[in-house]
Amino acid sequence: MNRNKILITGIGGPAGKSAATYFTEKGFFVIGTDVREVNLKVDAFYLVPLAVEPSFSRALVNIIAKERPCLFIPTVTEELPTVSGLKKQIEQYNCALFISPPEAVEIANNKLKTALFMEKNNIPIPTTFDGSTPRGRIIKELGLPLLAKPCFGRGGRGVTLYKSAEEVCNEKRQGLIFQEFISGEEFDVNLFMDKQGKVLAAVALKKTVLKHGLVGNALEVERVLRDDVIELSKKAAKLLEMEGPLDFDIRLRKDGTPVLLEINARLGGNVLYAREVLDCLMSSLTKGG
Repeated sequence: MNRNKILITGIGGPAGKSAATYFTEKGFFVIGTDVREVNLKVDAFYLVPLAVEPSFSRALVNIIAKERPCLFIPTVTEELPTVSGLKKQIEQYNCALFISPPEAVEIANNKLKTALFMEKNNIPIPTTFDGSTPRGRIIKELGLPLLAKPCFGRGGRGVTLYKSAEEVCNEKRQGLIFQEFISGEEFDVNLFMDKQGKVLAAVALKKTVLKHGLVGNALEVERVLRDDVIELSKKAAKLLEMEGPLDFDIRLRKDGTPVLLEINARLGGNVLYAREVLDCLMSSLTKGG
């Protein structure tokens, strides 16, 4: 094992780039992977299959067996179920991996399952309907504007804000959920939970500019002191018995109540503004993982 090597997947994406930047600055030998060539300087790079392909698991394990990194950081949502299932095998190579159990990853990756689980456990969420619900009922119950988003998705892809009943009724995509639009400020909460479920880092970032105006990825964020949104994130994470770096999207209702929108069971794309989470990953190496 080389204690200086870090393996990071998805280095073409925001979370992967952030992790690669941080560990390069710290002097580690950074090994990056992606499904396409990436214009980002790392010490070693591997092309890997899409996470949905059967060959992905073998390719990933082969890289770990060859390079012997001391830490593996998966940053691609689609990879997480596979990686979580491989956790024990990966750790046999003396490679630290902080990732939530498969059951928690499955819920976090599925926006409908997230909503149902959190509602059952009294965590405030937007009112949510699956895509099979009659459009008339959706409009009546949620009012306008309202949101549609893919049940499986990341980075704000496919999220649509509808301002008219006609737009809702003309939506033909499959695999959607429809949600109440929460119009208040939006926050990105970055956590790190250890294997015992203790929160070692928690940072709230206010999203000041969104890619599509009212929705979408955060183009600009600022650190803020918001114990309420952090506590909501902690509560959700502990209910799911999560582990490692985590990323939560939360919005405020008009009365100021925080509402959980989504969970990413991985490092967040804005984590360079919450370096404490990355510090936890680095410090785990000196503590033996």
